[in-house]
Amino acid sequence: MADISAHSKTDREENPLERQRELMELLSQETRHSIIQTLLGHPDHLASAAEINHAIPSKSKKTVEEQLDVLVEAGILEIYEYPPNKKKRGLPWKFYGFTEYGVGILGDFNYLKGVPMARAVHQKTRKPEKIERHETAPRPPLPESVRATFRLDDEEA
Repeated sequence: MADISAHSKTDREENPLERQRELMELLSQETRHSIIQTLLGHPDHLASAAEINHAIPSKSKKTVEEQLDVLVEAGILEIYEYPPNKKKRGLPWKFYGFTEYGVGILGDFNYLKGVPMARAVHQKTRKPEKIERHETAPRPPLPESVRATFRLDDEEA
């Protein structure tokens, strides 16, 4: 068995089509796809776990968290912390957002073209007070290279 997995890893490293297939599978799994769409539509492209869970009510909190972990492990997302919020009751201090690698992959698979629609859906979605509080909470900035990706998108809209 060890031989097969080692062989598969070598194939993935040498075969760009296999890597592309794996990325497509990673992005298209239903819960992960919903997480990505939620983050693309978020005004800051950074959301707390509660915001993401609210946007995906058909999945359990555990399922969403497991898929967030998969996206973090894959390098598509990162957990960005904002320590000043730790001392403020009711405010999140951990946020999920895209990495530079993540926005590159999303660009390669044309996900970024859907940002205007994802934003429109986000704006039209009713949110309870807790989620609005999370959405307006102070948060860390995304890396400049990631922010620039979304600014470019703003200019085209």
